[in-house]
Amino acid sequence: MSSRSLVVRPILAEERVRFDEALEAEHWLGAGLVGEVMRYVALEDGEWCALLGFGSAALCVRSREELIGWSDSQRHRRLRYVTNNQRFCVLGQRRRPNLASEVLALTLRRLSSDFEVRWRHPVVMVETFTDPSRHVGTCYKASNFSQLGTTSGYGRRAGRFVHHGGKKAYWLRSLRRDALGLLGLEFDHPALYGRRCMRAVDLNQLDLTGLLDALGRLPDPRKRRGIRHRLPQILAIAVLATLRGATSLFAIGEVATELPEEALARLGCRVSPSLERRVAPEESTIRRALKAIDADHLDRIVNAWVAEQVAAGRMEREQAVDVDFSVMVEEDDGSGDDDGGRGGDWSRVEHLPAIAVDGKTLRGARLGKGRQVHLLSALTLDEAVTVAQANVEGKTNEITVFAPMLEQLQLEGVVVTADALHAQREHAKFLVEEKGAHYVFGLKGNQPTLAAAAAQAFEGVGGSFETHEKGHGRIEHRYYSVVAIPEELRRSLDFPYAATFVRVYRERCRLDNAPLSPETSYYVSDLSGELARVEALGFYIRGHWGIENRSHNVRDRTFDEDRCQVRVGGAPQVLATLRNLAISILRLVGFKNIAAGTRWVAWDHNRGLGLIGV
Repeated sequence: MSSRSLVVRPILAEERVRFDEALEAEHWLGAGLVGEVMRYVALEDGEWCALLGFGSAALCVRSREELIGWSDSQRHRRLRYVTNNQRFCVLGQRRRPNLASEVLALTLRRLSSDFEVRWRHPVVMVETFTDPSRHVGTCYKASNFSQLGTTSGYGRRAGRFVHHGGKKAYWLRSLRRDALGLLGLEFDHPALYGRRCMRAVDLNQLDLTGLLDALGRLPDPRKRRGIRHRLPQILAIAVLATLRGATSLFAIGEVATELPEEALARLGCRVSPSLERRVAPEESTIRRALKAIDADHLDRIVNAWVAEQVAAGRMEREQAVDVDFSVMVEEDDGSGDDDGGRGGDWSRVEHLPAIAVDGKTLRGARLGKGRQVHLLSALTLDEAVTVAQANVEGKTNEITVFAPMLEQLQLEGVVVTADALHAQREHAKFLVEEKGAHYVFGLKGNQPTLAAAAAQAFEGVGGSFETHEKGHGRIEHRYYSVVAIPEELRRSLDFPYAATFVRVYRERCRLDNAPLSPETSYYVSDLSGELARVEALGFYIRGHWGIENRSHNVRDRTFDEDRCQVRVGGAPQVLATLRNLAISILRLVGFKNIAAGTRWVAWDHNRGLGLIGV
C-alpha cells in the first residue's frame, strides 16, 4: 500500500477521550503520559491505525549523559529539548508490515515544529525505552534509533529511585545532526530558542572575556570593615540587571534578589555561613556602593573595554542569527533609526572611522538651584557604541570637558564630529596635532566670521550630492555641497587646519505635501583632497545625529533615563555608564533594536551571564 495514504497529525481536542480509551485497551502501560505531552494519531485511508504519545525525557540515564557529556546544571536546563516516546501503539485491526516504521518516520519529521507550537520550544533528540520481554524495538532500529544499552532496573516513584528489577533497552535518536553538540555547549545555541524567538545570539561564539577583570580594577571606596559583598560582583549584577532592562537602582535590586544560586556561583558571590548557600547583595547594599564609587573612573574602565572590543574587530553582525526572518520586524520602541540617524543607504560610502561627540542632560537628576547632571559622550558612527563619557557638572560647560574626555582614546586617522559649540580653535589643534585625528564641526553664531565665509563660499554653487528620505511623518530632501578653502582665505580665517567647507540644504514636507521651513547648515573640516569627497562628508554629518537616535534616545525610551530621579553622589553617572555598556554589548552581538535585546536577555538569566563573559 502506498505511504501517500498514510497521515500523522496531533489529535484534536475532541479526540482525547477516544485516544485514551484506545491506549487503555491496547497498550500494556495504559494512557498515562507525563510532562510536556504531544499526542499523535496516524490515519491510513482515513482510519485510525496507530497512536503515539511523547512526554518529558527521563531525569537521568547514565548512557545518555555519557554520550552528551553535559554537566548536571546543563542537563537540568536542557532536558526539555529531549522528548521521550512514552507510548507507541499500532492498533490491532490495522496491522501490516512496515506500518510502525512508516508512522514513526512521519511523526519524527514534524515532531520538533509541533513541540514549538505547543510548548514554545523545539526538541532536538528523541529517546524511548523498550521491554525486551515484549518486543525487540525493530521499528526504532529501522528509524535510525541507536540502542545505548540497558537500564539498571530502577524507576522514579514519588521523587525517589526505586529498584523494580525490570531492565529495559534504552534507545536514542537525534533530530538534528548537531544535536549532541548543541546540548553539550556551555551556552544555549540559537537553534534551541526556536523560530518564535525574534533574535538569537550564539554566546558560544563570543569573546567577551575580561569585563569582570576590568571591573575588578575599580577601587572600592567603602571601609574594609563590614564588607560582605565585593565590588566587582555588585557591578556585575548591576550590568546583568541593566542588560535585562532595569531602569533604576530598585529594579537592579529586584534582579539580584531573583537570581538563582547557579548564577550567583558563576558571578562569584559570597557564601552565607548561616544559610550555607550563595546570596546576592541586597538593594540597599547595591545602592550605597553605586553612589560611593568614582563614576569617572568607572567610565574610563568601561569605555576602555568597549574600545578594545571595537579595535579587536568584535563588532561582528554575523554573530547574531535571525531565527525566523518572517518575524524580524523592527519595532518603534525607542531604539532609533535602523541607519543610526544617517538616513538612506550609506553602507557603501567609503569613509574613515568616525565618532560623534555630544552632550545629554539627565533631566530627572536635579541637583538644586536649577542644576542638572549633564554628561558629554562619544559614540562610534559605525558600531553605535559609546567609547567615552565625562561629567560636565561642576565645570563651566562641555568645551572644557571635550579634550580631557577624548584624551584616553586612540584617534589617529579617526574623524571626530561635533556641533557648533565645539567649533573651537583649541579643539581643532588638539585633534590634529595631539591625536592625529580629523574634525567636522558645525558652524553657527559662535564663529561668525567662519560661518559668514562659509556662506559666501557657496554663492552660485549647487548641490553635488543629494538624498531623499521618508520617515517620522515627513519627507526630507538633502543637498550636499563641498568647496575647498583657498589658501589665502585660510590664513585670514585663522582657524587651525581648516581646509573644506560643507553646506547641507534641507527641504522638508509632511506626508500630505504641506511644506515645512527649509534649512541650510554649514560645516568646516580639515579633510581635503580625496578624503573630502562629498559622499564621505555627508556620511559624517548625517551620521553625527546617530548619537541622538542610537544612544540618547535609546537611554530615554528603553531605559527611561529622563524620569530616573537618582541624583546622589556618582549614581546618576554610574547608571548612565551601565546603560551605555548594556547598549554597547547588545550592539556588539548584533541587536539593532535594543528593547528587543533587553527582552531577549530577560527571558533567561544564562543569556545575560554569557553576555558579560561568565
